Amino acid sequence: MAENSIVEYFAEHERYRCGYCGSSDTNFSHGMWAHALTVQDYQDLLDRGWRRSGKYVYKPTMDQTCCPMYTIRCEALNFKMRKSHKKVLKKVNKFLIDGIKPSSDKDEELDYQTGGDLDKDGENQSKGGKVTQSESSVSDASSKQEKHITKKGDGVDPSRPSCRKAKELRREKKLAKIAAKASQGSTDNQQQSVGPSHASHGLGAGLPRGEKSLEDWLAEPDKATKCAHKLEIRLVRSHQQSKEFKQTLEESHSVYLKYQVSIHKDTPDKPSMKQYTRFLVDSPLQIRLIRSGSSPCKEFKSSYEASYKLYKRYQMARGYGSFHQQYILDGKIICVGVIDILPSLISSKYLYYDPDYSFLSLGTYSALREMALVRELHHQSAYMKYYYMGFYIHSCPKMKYKGGYFPSYLLCPETYNFCPIEKCAPLLDQKAYARFADESKNDEDGVVDLEKVMVLWQRQVMPYTIYTALKQGKASDEAEVKEYAGFVGRTCAERLFLVRS
Repeated sequence: MAENSIVEYFAEHERYRCGYCGSSDTNFSHGMWAHALTVQDYQDLLDRGWRRSGKYVYKPTMDQTCCPMYTIRCEALNFKMRKSHKKVLKKVNKFLIDGIKPSSDKDEELDYQTGGDLDKDGENQSKGGKVTQSESSVSDASSKQEKHITKKGDGVDPSRPSCRKAKELRREKKLAKIAAKASQGSTDNQQQSVGPSHASHGLGAGLPRGEKSLEDWLAEPDKATKCAHKLEIRLVRSHQQSKEFKQTLEESHSVYLKYQVSIHKDTPDKPSMKQYTRFLVDSPLQIRLIRSGSSPCKEFKSSYEASYKLYKRYQMARGYGSFHQQYILDGKIICVGVIDILPSLISSKYLYYDPDYSFLSLGTYSALREMALVRELHHQSAYMKYYYMGFYIHSCPKMKYKGGYFPSYLLCPETYNFCPIEKCAPLLDQKAYARFADESKNDEDGVVDLEKVMVLWQRQVMPYTIYTALKQGKASDEAEVKEYAGFVGRTCAERLFLVRS
Protein backbone atom coordinates (compact mmCIF):
# COMPACT_ATOMS: atom_id res chain seq x y z
CA MET A 1 0.00 0.00 0.00
CA ALA A 2 2.93 2.34 0.72
CA GLU A 3 3.90 2.30 -2.97
CA ASN A 4 0.51 3.65 -4.01
CA SER A 5 -0.86 7.18 -3.86
CA ILE A 6 -3.38 7.79 -1.07
CA VAL A 7 -5.20 11.13 -0.87
CA GLU A 8 -7.98 12.71 1.17
CA TYR A 9 -9.95 15.35 -0.72
CA PHE A 10 -11.35 18.47 0.98
CA ALA A 11 -14.59 19.57 -0.66
CA GLU A 12 -14.68 22.88 1.23
CA HIS A 13 -14.11 25.88 -1.00
CA GLU A 14 -13.47 28.74 1.39
CA ARG A 15 -12.02 32.20 0.95
CA TYR A 16 -8.44 32.76 2.07
CA ARG A 17 -6.13 35.72 2.34
CA CYS A 18 -4.08 36.42 -0.79
CA GLY A 19 -0.38 36.94 -0.16
CA TYR A 20 0.12 38.56 -3.57
CA CYS A 21 -2.39 41.41 -3.68
CA GLY A 22 -3.04 41.50 0.09
CA SER A 23 -6.81 40.97 -0.14
CA SER A 24 -8.23 39.27 2.94
CA ASP A 25 -10.75 36.90 1.35
CA THR A 26 -10.33 36.61 -2.44
CA ASN A 27 -7.96 33.64 -2.69
CA PHE A 28 -9.79 30.45 -3.71
CA SER A 29 -8.34 26.95 -4.05
CA HIS A 30 -9.22 23.28 -3.72
CA GLY A 31 -6.99 20.96 -1.75
CA MET A 32 -6.29 17.46 -0.55
CA TRP A 33 -4.05 15.84 2.01
CA ALA A 34 -1.59 13.45 0.41
CA HIS A 35 -0.79 10.57 2.75
CA ALA A 36 1.43 9.19 -0.03
CA LEU A 37 2.14 10.06 -3.67
CA THR A 38 4.23 8.25 -6.24
CA VAL A 39 6.51 10.57 -8.17
CA GLN A 40 4.67 9.76 -11.40
CA ASP A 41 1.30 10.64 -9.88
CA TYR A 42 2.61 13.93 -8.50
CA GLN A 43 4.12 14.77 -11.87
CA ASP A 44 0.73 14.18 -13.50
CA LEU A 45 -0.94 16.35 -10.85
CA LEU A 46 1.48 19.19 -11.61
CA ASP A 47 0.28 19.01 -15.20
CA ARG A 48 -3.28 19.46 -13.93
CA GLY A 49 -2.38 22.69 -12.09
CA TRP A 50 -1.79 21.18 -8.62
CA ARG A 51 1.17 21.95 -6.36
CA ARG A 52 2.27 20.73 -2.95
CA SER A 53 3.20 22.51 0.27
CA GLY A 54 4.50 19.86 2.62
CA LYS A 55 1.91 17.09 2.34
CA TYR A 56 -0.92 19.43 1.46
CA VAL A 57 -1.62 19.56 -2.29
CA TYR A 58 -3.67 22.45 -3.63
CA LYS A 59 -5.10 23.68 -6.92
CA PRO A 60 -6.06 27.35 -7.34
CA THR A 61 -9.59 28.01 -8.53
CA MET A 62 -8.35 29.90 -11.52
CA ASP A 63 -11.55 31.58 -12.71
CA GLN A 64 -12.45 32.81 -9.20
CA THR A 65 -9.24 33.62 -7.35
CA CYS A 66 -8.03 37.23 -7.40
CA CYS A 67 -4.51 36.42 -8.64
CA PRO A 68 -4.68 33.41 -10.99
CA MET A 69 -1.61 31.17 -10.63
CA TYR A 70 -0.47 29.47 -13.82
CA THR A 71 1.89 26.50 -13.77
CA ILE A 72 5.05 27.51 -15.64
CA ARG A 73 7.80 25.33 -17.02
CA CYS A 74 10.95 25.93 -19.02
CA GLU A 75 12.47 23.63 -21.64
CA ALA A 76 15.80 23.21 -19.88
CA LEU A 77 17.51 21.50 -22.81
CA ASN A 78 16.80 24.52 -25.05
CA PHE A 79 17.32 27.18 -22.39
CA LYS A 80 18.66 30.48 -23.72
CA MET A 81 20.44 32.75 -21.24
CA ARG A 82 19.70 36.46 -21.14
CA LYS A 83 22.23 39.20 -20.49
CA SER A 84 20.94 39.52 -16.93
CA HIS A 85 21.64 35.81 -16.30
CA LYS A 86 25.20 36.17 -17.58
CA LYS A 87 25.74 39.24 -15.40
CA VAL A 88 24.74 37.26 -12.32
CA LEU A 89 27.08 34.40 -13.27
CA LYS A 90 29.93 36.87 -13.89
CA LYS A 91 29.28 38.48 -10.52
CA VAL A 92 29.30 35.17 -8.64
CA ASN A 93 32.37 33.88 -10.48
CA LYS A 94 34.27 37.10 -9.83
CA PHE A 95 33.50 36.80 -6.13
CA LEU A 96 34.51 33.13 -5.99
CA ILE A 97 37.69 33.47 -8.04
CA ASP A 98 38.97 36.94 -7.17
CA GLY A 99 37.12 37.60 -3.92
CA ILE A 100 35.69 40.82 -5.35
CA LYS A 101 32.34 41.73 -3.80
CA PRO A 102 30.02 43.65 -6.17
CA SER A 103 29.52 47.31 -5.37
CA SER A 104 25.74 46.87 -5.54
CA ASP A 105 23.76 44.02 -4.01
CA LYS A 106 20.84 44.52 -6.37
CA ASP A 107 19.90 41.61 -8.59
CA GLU A 108 20.58 41.98 -12.29
CA GLU A 109 17.49 39.94 -13.14
CA LEU A 110 14.87 42.08 -14.86
CA ASP A 111 11.59 40.80 -16.16
CA TYR A 112 9.29 42.54 -18.60
CA GLN A 113 8.50 45.41 -16.25
CA THR A 114 10.34 44.73 -13.01
CA GLY A 115 12.41 42.03 -11.43
CA GLY A 116 14.28 40.86 -8.40
CA ASP A 117 16.09 38.24 -6.45
CA LEU A 118 13.03 36.30 -5.43
CA ASP A 119 11.73 33.10 -3.94
CA LYS A 120 10.96 30.46 -6.54
CA ASP A 121 7.36 30.49 -5.45
CA GLY A 122 5.02 31.96 -2.89
CA GLU A 123 3.28 28.90 -1.53
CA ASN A 124 0.55 28.11 0.94
CA GLN A 125 2.25 26.56 3.92
CA SER A 126 -0.84 24.67 4.97
CA LYS A 127 -4.52 24.59 4.25
CA GLY A 128 -5.66 28.18 4.36
CA GLY A 129 -2.15 29.23 5.30
CA LYS A 130 -0.33 32.44 4.55
CA VAL A 131 1.21 32.76 1.12
CA THR A 132 4.82 33.86 1.46
CA GLN A 133 6.77 35.98 -0.98
CA SER A 134 10.17 37.58 -0.81
CA GLU A 135 10.67 41.28 -1.29
CA SER A 136 11.74 42.45 -4.70
CA SER A 137 15.24 43.76 -5.23
CA VAL A 138 14.69 45.85 -8.33
CA SER A 139 17.54 47.03 -10.49
CA ASP A 140 17.56 50.65 -11.53
CA ALA A 141 17.00 50.36 -15.25
CA SER A 142 16.31 54.02 -15.80
CA SER A 143 20.02 54.87 -15.90
CA LYS A 144 20.43 52.58 -18.92
CA GLN A 145 17.82 54.33 -20.99
CA GLU A 146 18.89 56.76 -23.66
CA LYS A 147 18.05 60.32 -22.65
CA HIS A 148 15.89 62.37 -24.97
CA ILE A 149 16.47 66.13 -25.11
CA THR A 150 13.53 68.12 -26.36
CA LYS A 151 14.59 70.62 -29.02
CA LYS A 152 13.19 74.08 -29.34
CA GLY A 153 9.95 74.03 -31.26
CA ASP A 154 9.12 70.41 -30.41
CA GLY A 155 5.71 69.80 -28.98
CA VAL A 156 2.57 67.71 -29.22
CA ASP A 157 1.82 66.72 -32.80
CA PRO A 158 -1.81 65.56 -33.21
CA SER A 159 -0.86 63.67 -36.36
CA ARG A 160 1.38 61.34 -34.33
CA PRO A 161 0.38 58.64 -31.82
CA SER A 162 0.20 59.67 -28.20
CA CYS A 163 3.28 59.14 -26.06
CA ARG A 164 3.72 55.80 -24.34
CA LYS A 165 5.67 54.89 -21.26
CA ALA A 166 9.21 53.66 -21.84
CA LYS A 167 8.57 50.46 -19.92
CA GLU A 168 5.68 49.61 -22.25
CA LEU A 169 7.91 50.09 -25.29
CA ARG A 170 10.66 47.96 -23.71
CA ARG A 171 8.20 45.20 -22.90
CA GLU A 172 6.75 45.25 -26.41
CA LYS A 173 10.25 45.06 -27.88
CA LYS A 174 11.10 42.15 -25.56
CA LEU A 175 8.00 40.18 -26.55
CA ALA A 176 8.76 40.70 -30.24
CA LYS A 177 12.29 39.49 -29.68
CA ILE A 178 11.10 36.36 -27.85
CA ALA A 179 8.58 35.60 -30.60
CA ALA A 180 11.31 35.97 -33.23
CA LYS A 181 13.56 33.59 -31.32
CA ALA A 182 10.77 31.04 -31.03
CA SER A 183 10.09 31.09 -34.78
CA GLN A 184 13.76 30.86 -35.69
CA GLY A 185 14.83 28.43 -32.98
CA SER A 186 14.45 25.22 -34.97
CA THR A 187 16.35 26.67 -37.94
CA ASP A 188 19.11 27.97 -35.71
CA ASN A 189 19.51 24.60 -34.02
CA GLN A 190 20.21 23.02 -37.38
CA GLN A 191 22.43 25.74 -38.85
CA GLN A 192 24.53 27.06 -35.97
CA SER A 193 27.90 25.45 -35.41
CA VAL A 194 28.77 24.20 -31.96
CA GLY A 195 32.15 24.60 -30.26
CA PRO A 196 33.93 21.63 -28.67
CA SER A 197 33.02 22.53 -25.08
CA HIS A 198 29.33 22.73 -26.00
CA ALA A 199 29.40 19.44 -27.82
CA SER A 200 30.81 17.73 -24.76
CA HIS A 201 27.64 18.65 -22.90
CA GLY A 202 25.38 17.77 -25.80
CA LEU A 203 23.31 20.87 -24.99
CA GLY A 204 25.03 23.56 -27.03
CA ALA A 205 22.85 23.35 -30.13
CA GLY A 206 21.92 26.83 -31.29
CA LEU A 207 24.93 28.56 -29.69
CA PRO A 208 27.31 30.42 -32.01
CA ARG A 209 30.84 29.12 -31.99
CA GLY A 210 32.78 30.54 -29.09
CA GLU A 211 29.73 31.48 -27.00
CA LYS A 212 29.75 29.92 -23.54
CA SER A 213 27.01 27.56 -22.45
CA LEU A 214 25.38 27.59 -19.02
CA GLU A 215 27.64 24.72 -18.00
CA ASP A 216 30.73 26.64 -19.13
CA TRP A 217 29.78 29.62 -16.97
CA LEU A 218 29.13 27.46 -13.91
CA ALA A 219 32.40 25.55 -14.34
CA GLU A 220 34.65 28.64 -14.44
CA PRO A 221 35.60 28.60 -10.73
CA ASP A 222 36.48 24.90 -10.97
CA LYS A 223 38.88 25.62 -13.82
CA ALA A 224 40.60 28.54 -12.09
CA THR A 225 44.11 27.85 -10.76
CA LYS A 226 43.27 29.58 -7.51
CA CYS A 227 40.01 30.74 -5.94
CA ALA A 228 39.40 33.17 -3.11
CA HIS A 229 36.28 31.25 -2.04
CA LYS A 230 35.08 27.69 -2.45
CA LEU A 231 31.42 27.04 -3.33
CA GLU A 232 30.18 23.48 -2.99
CA ILE A 233 26.77 22.38 -4.31
CA ARG A 234 25.44 19.41 -2.37
CA LEU A 235 22.19 17.57 -3.06
CA VAL A 236 20.75 15.78 -0.03
CA ARG A 237 17.57 13.74 0.27
CA SER A 238 15.15 15.50 2.63
CA HIS A 239 12.36 12.93 2.71
CA GLN A 240 13.53 9.52 3.89
CA GLN A 241 16.35 11.68 5.12
CA SER A 242 19.93 11.03 4.12
CA LYS A 243 22.80 11.07 6.60
CA GLU A 244 24.05 14.40 5.21
CA PHE A 245 20.61 15.98 5.61
CA LYS A 246 20.33 14.93 9.26
CA GLN A 247 23.82 16.23 10.00
CA THR A 248 23.03 19.68 8.56
CA LEU A 249 19.41 20.04 9.70
CA GLU A 250 20.12 22.50 12.52
CA GLU A 251 22.38 24.65 10.32
CA SER A 252 19.85 24.67 7.46
CA HIS A 253 17.06 25.68 9.81
CA SER A 254 19.16 28.53 11.23
CA VAL A 255 19.56 29.95 7.71
CA TYR A 256 15.80 29.59 7.15
CA LEU A 257 15.06 31.37 10.43
CA LYS A 258 17.38 34.25 9.53
CA TYR A 259 15.85 34.50 6.05
CA GLN A 260 12.22 34.51 7.23
CA VAL A 261 12.86 37.13 9.91
CA SER A 262 14.93 39.41 7.67
CA ILE A 263 13.13 39.05 4.32
CA HIS A 264 9.55 38.20 5.32
CA LYS A 265 9.56 40.08 8.64
CA ASP A 266 8.37 37.04 10.58
CA THR A 267 8.66 37.10 14.34
CA PRO A 268 11.52 34.82 15.51
CA ASP A 269 9.13 32.31 17.07
CA LYS A 270 7.21 31.70 13.83
CA PRO A 271 9.84 29.89 11.70
CA SER A 272 10.22 27.14 14.32
CA MET A 273 11.78 23.77 13.58
CA LYS A 274 8.27 22.28 13.61
CA GLN A 275 6.99 24.78 11.03
CA TYR A 276 10.14 24.34 8.92
CA THR A 277 9.74 20.57 8.95
CA ARG A 278 6.06 20.71 8.05
CA PHE A 279 6.63 23.19 5.22
CA LEU A 280 9.97 22.22 3.65
CA VAL A 281 10.91 18.75 4.90
CA ASP A 282 7.73 16.68 5.05
CA SER A 283 6.81 15.21 1.69
CA PRO A 284 4.28 12.65 0.47
CA LEU A 285 6.53 11.53 -2.39
CA GLN A 286 7.32 7.84 -2.57
CA ILE A 287 10.56 6.87 -4.23
CA ARG A 288 9.39 3.97 -6.37
CA LEU A 289 8.24 5.11 -9.82
CA ILE A 290 5.81 2.49 -11.13
CA ARG A 291 4.30 -0.65 -9.62
CA SER A 292 5.92 -3.56 -11.40
CA GLY A 293 3.33 -6.27 -10.72
CA SER A 294 4.10 -9.92 -11.31
CA SER A 295 5.64 -9.26 -14.74
CA PRO A 296 7.43 -5.86 -15.00
CA CYS A 297 6.42 -3.94 -18.12
CA LYS A 298 8.84 -2.33 -20.54
CA GLU A 299 8.07 1.14 -19.10
CA PHE A 300 8.97 -0.03 -15.60
CA LYS A 301 12.23 -1.59 -16.73
CA SER A 302 13.34 1.52 -18.62
CA SER A 303 12.40 3.87 -15.78
CA TYR A 304 14.08 1.61 -13.23
CA GLU A 305 17.29 1.68 -15.25
CA ALA A 306 17.13 5.47 -15.45
CA SER A 307 16.52 5.70 -11.71
CA TYR A 308 19.45 3.37 -11.00
CA LYS A 309 21.73 5.63 -13.04
CA LEU A 310 20.72 8.53 -10.79
CA TYR A 311 21.47 6.36 -7.78
CA LYS A 312 24.96 5.61 -9.10
CA ARG A 313 25.62 9.29 -9.79
CA TYR A 314 24.27 10.77 -6.55
CA GLN A 315 24.05 7.77 -4.23
CA MET A 316 20.31 8.40 -3.93
CA ALA A 317 18.01 5.54 -3.12
CA ARG A 318 16.37 4.97 -6.52
CA GLY A 319 16.94 8.53 -7.69
CA TYR A 320 13.60 10.38 -7.43
CA GLY A 321 11.86 12.22 -4.60
CA SER A 322 12.28 15.35 -2.45
CA PHE A 323 15.65 17.01 -1.93
CA HIS A 324 17.43 20.06 -0.56
CA GLN A 325 20.17 21.51 -2.77
CA GLN A 326 22.63 23.15 -0.40
CA TYR A 327 25.00 25.96 -1.39
CA ILE A 328 28.03 25.73 0.89
CA LEU A 329 30.46 28.67 0.81
CA ASP A 330 33.79 28.05 2.55
CA GLY A 331 32.20 25.28 4.61
CA LYS A 332 29.09 27.28 5.58
CA ILE A 333 25.55 26.78 4.25
CA ILE A 334 24.42 30.11 2.76
CA CYS A 335 21.48 29.00 0.59
CA VAL A 336 19.11 26.04 0.20
CA GLY A 337 16.88 25.23 -2.77
CA VAL A 338 14.00 22.87 -2.01
CA ILE A 339 13.21 20.72 -5.05
CA ASP A 340 11.36 17.60 -6.16
CA ILE A 341 13.06 15.37 -8.71
CA LEU A 342 10.40 13.63 -10.81
CA PRO A 343 10.68 11.35 -13.86
CA SER A 344 10.78 14.10 -16.49
CA LEU A 345 11.30 17.30 -14.50
CA ILE A 346 12.67 19.13 -11.51
CA SER A 347 10.04 21.09 -9.61
CA SER A 348 11.42 24.05 -7.67
CA LYS A 349 9.45 24.44 -4.47
CA TYR A 350 11.17 27.09 -2.36
CA LEU A 351 14.43 28.93 -1.83
CA TYR A 352 15.90 30.53 1.25
CA TYR A 353 19.31 32.05 1.85
CA ASP A 354 21.44 33.98 4.31
CA PRO A 355 20.55 37.65 3.73
CA ASP A 356 24.20 38.57 4.30
CA TYR A 357 24.89 37.08 0.87
CA SER A 358 22.07 38.74 -1.04
CA PHE A 359 24.72 40.55 -3.09
CA LEU A 360 25.26 37.27 -4.97
CA SER A 361 21.70 37.33 -6.42
CA LEU A 362 21.12 33.82 -5.11
CA GLY A 363 17.54 33.66 -6.43
CA THR A 364 18.73 33.90 -10.03
CA TYR A 365 21.92 31.92 -9.44
CA SER A 366 20.07 28.99 -7.82
CA ALA A 367 17.52 28.93 -10.65
CA LEU A 368 20.36 28.62 -13.17
CA ARG A 369 21.93 25.88 -11.06
CA GLU A 370 18.66 23.96 -10.95
CA MET A 371 18.27 24.42 -14.70
CA ALA A 372 21.75 22.95 -15.11
CA LEU A 373 20.81 20.02 -12.87
CA VAL A 374 17.93 19.15 -15.21
CA ARG A 375 20.35 19.18 -18.12
CA GLU A 376 22.87 17.05 -16.21
CA LEU A 377 20.26 14.48 -15.20
CA HIS A 378 19.13 14.31 -18.82
CA HIS A 379 22.36 12.40 -19.49
CA GLN A 380 21.26 9.84 -16.89
CA SER A 381 17.66 9.67 -18.05
CA ALA A 382 16.43 10.82 -21.47
CA TYR A 383 13.00 11.51 -19.91
CA MET A 384 14.39 14.42 -17.87
CA LYS A 385 13.68 17.62 -19.82
CA TYR A 386 11.82 20.32 -17.90
CA TYR A 387 12.33 22.82 -15.11
CA TYR A 388 9.09 23.72 -13.29
CA MET A 389 9.30 27.10 -11.57
CA GLY A 390 6.07 26.92 -9.58
CA PHE A 391 3.34 29.41 -10.37
CA TYR A 392 3.47 32.39 -12.72
CA ILE A 393 1.26 35.30 -11.67
CA HIS A 394 0.98 37.88 -14.42
CA SER A 395 -0.77 40.39 -12.19
CA CYS A 396 2.01 40.27 -9.59
CA PRO A 397 5.25 42.05 -10.65
CA LYS A 398 7.27 40.05 -8.11
CA MET A 399 6.33 36.76 -9.79
CA LYS A 400 6.56 37.79 -13.45
CA TYR A 401 10.34 37.40 -13.53
CA LYS A 402 9.79 33.69 -14.23
CA GLY A 403 8.67 34.55 -17.74
CA GLY A 404 12.22 35.69 -18.49
CA TYR A 405 13.55 32.13 -18.65
CA PHE A 406 13.29 31.21 -22.33
CA PRO A 407 11.64 29.10 -23.67
CA SER A 408 8.86 29.01 -21.06
CA TYR A 409 5.30 27.73 -21.29
CA LEU A 410 2.14 28.28 -19.25
CA LEU A 411 -0.46 25.61 -18.51
CA CYS A 412 -3.87 26.36 -20.01
CA PRO A 413 -6.36 26.27 -17.10
CA GLU A 414 -9.09 24.71 -19.26
CA THR A 415 -7.39 22.18 -21.55
CA TYR A 416 -4.23 21.51 -19.49
CA ASN A 417 -1.78 21.75 -22.35
CA PHE A 418 1.25 24.05 -22.33
CA CYS A 419 1.37 27.18 -24.49
CA PRO A 420 4.35 29.49 -25.21
CA ILE A 421 4.40 32.39 -22.78
CA GLU A 422 4.80 34.92 -25.60
CA LYS A 423 1.37 33.80 -26.83
CA CYS A 424 -0.15 33.96 -23.34
CA ALA A 425 1.22 37.34 -22.21
CA PRO A 426 -0.96 39.51 -24.51
CA LEU A 427 -4.07 37.65 -23.31
CA LEU A 428 -3.10 38.18 -19.68
CA ASP A 429 -2.51 41.87 -20.35
CA GLN A 430 -6.22 42.13 -21.07
CA LYS A 431 -7.51 40.12 -18.10
CA ALA A 432 -6.06 38.12 -15.20
CA TYR A 433 -7.77 34.86 -16.17
CA ALA A 434 -7.45 33.57 -19.71
CA ARG A 435 -7.75 30.41 -21.74
CA PHE A 436 -4.63 29.90 -23.88
CA ALA A 437 -5.56 26.92 -26.05
CA ASP A 438 -7.60 27.10 -29.24
CA GLU A 439 -11.35 26.78 -28.83
CA SER A 440 -11.26 23.52 -30.77
CA LYS A 441 -9.25 21.80 -28.01
CA ASN A 442 -10.86 20.11 -25.01
CA ASP A 443 -9.72 18.67 -21.71
CA GLU A 444 -9.61 15.06 -22.84
CA ASP A 445 -8.32 13.81 -19.49
CA GLY A 446 -11.16 15.57 -17.70
CA VAL A 447 -13.82 13.09 -18.83
CA VAL A 448 -13.94 10.55 -16.00
CA ASP A 449 -15.94 7.34 -15.61
CA LEU A 450 -16.88 7.03 -11.93
CA GLU A 451 -16.81 3.25 -12.29
CA LYS A 452 -13.03 3.50 -12.69
CA VAL A 453 -12.34 5.96 -9.86
CA MET A 454 -10.44 4.11 -7.15
CA VAL A 455 -11.28 4.59 -3.46
CA LEU A 456 -9.91 3.31 -0.17
CA TRP A 457 -12.63 2.30 2.29
CA GLN A 458 -12.17 0.28 5.46
CA ARG A 459 -8.60 -0.56 4.40
CA GLN A 460 -9.83 -2.04 1.12
CA VAL A 461 -9.21 -0.66 -2.39
CA MET A 462 -12.14 -0.79 -4.80
CA PRO A 463 -13.85 1.10 -7.65
CA TYR A 464 -16.22 3.82 -6.51
CA THR A 465 -19.27 1.92 -7.84
CA ILE A 466 -18.43 -1.10 -5.65
CA TYR A 467 -18.04 1.22 -2.66
CA THR A 468 -21.50 2.74 -3.26
CA ALA A 469 -23.02 -0.72 -3.60
CA LEU A 470 -21.48 -1.82 -0.29
CA LYS A 471 -22.83 1.32 1.34
CA GLN A 472 -26.31 0.11 0.28
CA GLY A 473 -27.39 3.45 -1.12
CA LYS A 474 -26.23 5.40 1.92
CA ALA A 475 -23.34 7.08 0.08
CA SER A 476 -24.12 10.73 -0.60
CA ASP A 477 -20.77 11.85 -1.93
CA GLU A 478 -21.15 11.28 -5.67
CA ALA A 479 -20.98 15.00 -6.49
CA GLU A 480 -17.85 15.40 -4.36
CA VAL A 481 -16.11 12.40 -5.94
CA LYS A 482 -17.05 13.61 -9.42
CA GLU A 483 -15.62 17.05 -8.64
CA TYR A 484 -12.39 15.49 -7.31
CA ALA A 485 -12.03 13.25 -10.35
CA GLY A 486 -12.47 16.18 -12.71
CA PHE A 487 -9.78 18.17 -10.93
CA VAL A 488 -7.16 15.40 -10.81
CA GLY A 489 -8.07 14.05 -14.27
CA ARG A 490 -8.92 10.58 -15.51
CA THR A 491 -5.34 9.28 -15.40
CA CYS A 492 -4.85 10.11 -11.73
CA ALA A 493 -8.42 9.28 -10.70
CA GLU A 494 -7.88 5.72 -11.88
CA ARG A 495 -4.56 5.39 -9.99
CA LEU A 496 -4.90 7.44 -6.81
CA PHE A 497 -6.70 5.88 -3.86
CA LEU A 498 -9.29 8.36 -2.57
CA VAL A 499 -9.98 7.87 1.16
CA ARG A 500 -13.66 7.33 2.00
CA SER A 501 -15.15 7.12 5.48
